[in-house]
Amino acid sequence: MPHVTFIYPCVGRFSDTKYIRSWQMQPLSIAVLSGLTPSHWDRTFFDDRLEEIDYDKPTNLVAISIETFTVRRSYQIAKEYKKRGIPVVMGGYHATFCPEEVLEYADAVCVGNAENNWKKIILDAEQNCLFGKYQTAINSKEIFSVFDRSIFEGKKYFNLALVETSRGCNFQCAFCSITAFHKGKCLYRPIDDIVKEISKLKEKDIFIVDDNFASDFNRASELFSALEKLNVKWVGQAGINITSNIKLLNLMAKSGCVGVLIGFESLDSESLSSVNKQANNEVDYSKGLRELRKRGIAVYGTFLLGLPKDSEKTAKEILNFSIKEKLFIAAFNHIVPFPGTPLYNEFERKNKLIYKKWWLSDKYRFGEAPYNPETISAQNLKDLCLVMRKKFYSVLSIFRRSIVLFIYCRSIRKIIVYFGLNFLLHKEISQKNGLPLGEQ
Repeated sequence: MPHVTFIYPCVGRFSDTKYIRSWQMQPLSIAVLSGLTPSHWDRTFFDDRLEEIDYDKPTNLVAISIETFTVRRSYQIAKEYKKRGIPVVMGGYHATFCPEEVLEYADAVCVGNAENNWKKIILDAEQNCLFGKYQTAINSKEIFSVFDRSIFEGKKYFNLALVETSRGCNFQCAFCSITAFHKGKCLYRPIDDIVKEISKLKEKDIFIVDDNFASDFNRASELFSALEKLNVKWVGQAGINITSNIKLLNLMAKSGCVGVLIGFESLDSESLSSVNKQANNEVDYSKGLRELRKRGIAVYGTFLLGLPKDSEKTAKEILNFSIKEKLFIAAFNHIVPFPGTPLYNEFERKNKLIYKKWWLSDKYRFGEAPYNPETISAQNLKDLCLVMRKKFYSVLSIFRRSIVLFIYCRSIRKIIVYFGLNFLLHKEISQKNGLPLGEQ
């Protein structure tokens, strides 16, 4: 029987050291590939974040799911397999945006969604004629995936079932790889398929991994009505604009939503417009957060530093807002220009990039700003993000923000999760800072 080896690479590490463990979750892209693979193929999966890769384990094909932060490590892994004469195929956002670069290290590249290309890739691999770019146009508004979660057996992941109900986002943010990949459109899974999948899961805690589960309010309403009947607790990602629809918010809470990740990005309307996230300008953040708190929905807020007007004052305002609004958890990161995005093209055109291909540089380190901001230095921007994390996850801030749980929340479990996550993130603030991309 032919054999395929799936690999999910880590960001990087120093030689002879393990990757820094965090709250790693199941990589759903691997479950999709395994589910699409014909039954007569044997399968092996190595998660480079958790375990050593056995390069000498017999296999006929290696498939690596890559992102921009993991490509350097991915290319190193590919070289090891190429030494052994084993063909390698790569796919993912970065592979779609930079296929010619990827083909310098791989025999084939999957451009776009795997559902459109994997069958042909596997067939060509069987016939020893795997070569070049595989790209098939999407001709449907729906996506049909079969997730083989058995591929994760024996691996220690965060105890949360990942479920995909849609793919893409209708926002047009200039910094976002997701928007660039899907061209501002969404593909939706049939509601019946989602219900069947969740009904079979052992877990009752679910992370809906959609980039924006409420891109379409009417569709979101259908989804929430279906989830309500399943008696699950779930978290997901959406825009702050969802808080403007009270009826939808009520349905969301009734369906079992206990938390939502919201990309606030900035408190300044001009900064939001500069990266084309104008939908945020239509909503009063404080009012929206108040509506979520009233329904017991925790908020993971994310912010971007390094926009045109940003300064130390900007960072202080964002930090004060996050603590005042008692966000459950928060992320403070600088903008990263990912290839394929309008932001990267703009930075390249204006000669703002410190490294043209920062993801391949042996000098670039995780957490570093790979471009020159307009109002502060790249080093100052990096330091500001680190200071914000330290202050937000200080012991004093953790306890100050916890007050909101005792006012709006009647769940002892949520309180335990809050303190567990916050103290975990308190511990991890600097762990990955300065990490090299790839193995060094």
